This record gives sequence, C-alpha cells and structure tokens, in this order.
Amino acid sequence: MEEPRFPKFVIRRIRQAHCAKGPARWAQCREMDREAIALLEIDPPQQGLLARRVLPVSGEGQQVWREFDMVRLFASEEEARAYAHQHGIADVEL
Repeated sequence: MEEPRFPKFVIRRIRQAHCAKGPARWAQCREMDREAIALLEIDPPQQGLLARRVLPVSGEGQQVWREFDMVRLFASEEEARAYAHQHGIADVEL
C-alpha cells in the first residue's frame, strides 16, 4: 500500500519553544514563550534521529503526526496568507 502524500511545508500558529526544560526553568525558554505564525517544514532531514516536536498533518484523508523544523516566522496573518498564496502552500491553519 502506498503511503499518502503530504505537503513539504505547512503554515501554523504554534507556541515557540527553546528546549525541553521549558519556561519555568530556563530564561531562554521564557523569552520565547509566545505564539507565532510559522512556516514549518514537515519533511526535515534526519527524521527520527533528532529530538523534534511533532504536529498532526492531514493528507489524502489520513491524519499522521510529523516531525517539523521551523523555517520562518511571519509578522501577521496577512503576511502568512500572502506567502502561502505565492508559494502554493494550501495547508494553512491560523
């Protein structure tokens, strides 16, 4: 059976994270403890070999959990939607 196709990039509103220690115990995590709209690569290199966060992604009627790398942050929803339109990114959840 063929694996369903998923896009390489998605745009999501996510909470930034610095490390596993978390904002309660680490100053750098406290500085980054906010939501942001981000371009995420959901097919990063070395999958399964690095500690990464995961998110649910749907493709061809199936939902799976995929590792991701944050590629870019957007200043606004309008900027994110314009970028998605220009680059053909259909999976946008804000």
